[in-house]
Amino acid sequence: MKNVQDRRIELLLSGRAGIDLNTTKAGCTFADIPAFTKSVGGSPANIVQGAARLGLKTGFLGKVAHDGMGEYILSALQTQNIETKGIVVDKTGARNCIAVTEIISAEESGGYATGGDAFHHGTYLYRQGTADMLYSPADVNRDLIAASQSVMLSGTAFSQSPSREAMFTILQLARDFGTMTVLDIDYRPFGWVSKNETARCYQQVITQCDIVIGNREEFDAVEYLTMPGNKDNTKSAQALLNAGVKLVIVKDGANGSAAYTSDGKVLRCGSIPTAAVKTFGSGDAYAAGLMYGILRKHNLAYAMQLGTACASLALKTISCGDAMPNLQAAEQHRAQHEKEMMP
Repeated sequence: MKNVQDRRIELLLSGRAGIDLNTTKAGCTFADIPAFTKSVGGSPANIVQGAARLGLKTGFLGKVAHDGMGEYILSALQTQNIETKGIVVDKTGARNCIAVTEIISAEESGGYATGGDAFHHGTYLYRQGTADMLYSPADVNRDLIAASQSVMLSGTAFSQSPSREAMFTILQLARDFGTMTVLDIDYRPFGWVSKNETARCYQQVITQCDIVIGNREEFDAVEYLTMPGNKDNTKSAQALLNAGVKLVIVKDGANGSAAYTSDGKVLRCGSIPTAAVKTFGSGDAYAAGLMYGILRKHNLAYAMQLGTACASLALKTISCGDAMPNLQAAEQHRAQHEKEMMP
């Protein structure tokens, strides 16, 4: 077997690849949006596009619809030199997940419908019975996992069967092949039966992961049964490290991010003041930059800074996956704001 560092794919993503219909105008409600642009979306797809834009050799595991949208997703990823042999085409008639974006303001842009009497504004999600959640253990391309240095899984992909079982299959194969495992907690309330189910599943997942990335809301979901009410990021990180995770990354918006390592180190990185157009997609850009730094053997402080620079640039754009920065832009932005990110 090749040394892990010699494998041809540096970062393999697994989860949803769907369609984003992006507003072409910010500062207005849906009724006044004149037109939309399309791009490949979904958090894992955003991350893989961001990583590819930075120069990593990437691939994707998942399932898309057997229609024009599925065909577009495959073509768009292939155009970016993302390996798509791990993407299966569904034959049951299921459709791709779709997100329609509305940007009244940056603060309201990333909101999801949560009930209540008032009309919801923010991001409109269509995820019922979508093709990505039909990805099954039989669909998993073990050869791609064996050919990858790392695989990142989306927490949302664990929310329903058979996708959940497929994700656990990927984790087991990654362990068998010595492939680094990364969990983007990526918590979305929809899809899960209950908070109890969510927490139990995440607790199983984290014991099989080398790196875990999340924000406070996502750690709350993980800890719902084990540390209810905890708001201390250090305690959250320590619990994951005690479970066997080697690196925990806590994203904290304008407060920056923190890294906790299994050897007891804590690194902090400040944010870059940014005139944000919207909020969604910035966490995906951060993950792409972070993984570039880690996989290209930069020190962890640099990896966090590059992730922060990517996130800052993503905040300035209307769309997500197709607006991820290239390495030159990200590195220039990082260097310009390096002092601001120093703890």
